[in-house]
Amino acid sequence: MVIETSKDYHVEFRGLRFDYRLLMIVPVLFLLASVLVLYAQYNSTGEWFKRSIELRGGTLVNVETTEPVAVPEIEGILGNEFGSVLVRSLSGFGSHGVSIQMGEDIDHEAVVQKLKDNGIGIIDYSLENVGSALSSVFWSQAQTGIIIAFIMMGLIAFIVFRTFVPSIAIIMSAASDIIVTLGLMQVFGIEFSLASLGALLMLIGYSVDTDIMLTSRLLRSEEEGSISDKIMRAVKTGLTMTLTSIGAMAAILVIPLPTVLVQIASVILIGLIIDIANTWLFNSVLLRWYCESRGIA
Repeated sequence: MVIETSKDYHVEFRGLRFDYRLLMIVPVLFLLASVLVLYAQYNSTGEWFKRSIELRGGTLVNVETTEPVAVPEIEGILGNEFGSVLVRSLSGFGSHGVSIQMGEDIDHEAVVQKLKDNGIGIIDYSLENVGSALSSVFWSQAQTGIIIAFIMMGLIAFIVFRTFVPSIAIIMSAASDIIVTLGLMQVFGIEFSLASLGALLMLIGYSVDTDIMLTSRLLRSEEEGSISDKIMRAVKTGLTMTLTSIGAMAAILVIPLPTVLVQIASVILIGLIIDIANTWLFNSVLLRWYCESRGIA
């Protein structure tokens, strides 16, 4: 149980007394670490994060094989002759295969024949080719979509609360969710694609949902109890909402489903876990600090 002290921003939790504002250090460290990951990615590749084929252009060959094959084996077979290729394992209901991404100038038939010559049993394959002009349009639209989402989110926050600090806290929390999620996507090898873009936009909605619920409970004068009581009630409601969504996303990862759905679920799952830290260790602390400094009970 959290016990409030008088105006010195200290609390006691299970006998430990500390300045609750220090809790904001945890999400801030997550944010800084993610920025470093993205910066390292930019230094090594010239891009802040890995983009999928539909956003950078190229050729994608999905190969169905008679038995599971190791990704390093395929990369070794193709790497010497065709240069840099990205290989990912595919699996489904009793099926096996690999997804091979390569530049537009590489002959996909030569790639398939190379695999056959090296003893890879190929049942069938499909081809997806995205030109650089089309991919640049997709990439431009993806950036525009995220910018518009943040603008609309900020406008709604300011219209609803008409107060600078709570509105900025909501925007900062959502922005941190996106940046940290992008950083972790690089760590786990998840590409930024149209599917992950949709997941990030949904993540903005999830983040704003819990942040607005928290802000409303703290700023509503008709809400009964102390600031600690209001926060604890908000925590119970918010965690119930978030953990329910996490459970649904985790179920998608357990069941063998198409790669697109797995990618969407993975991005949302990462973002929801990060949102717990950003909402309850940053936004709630910042709002409590704001309320206590303004004498809002």
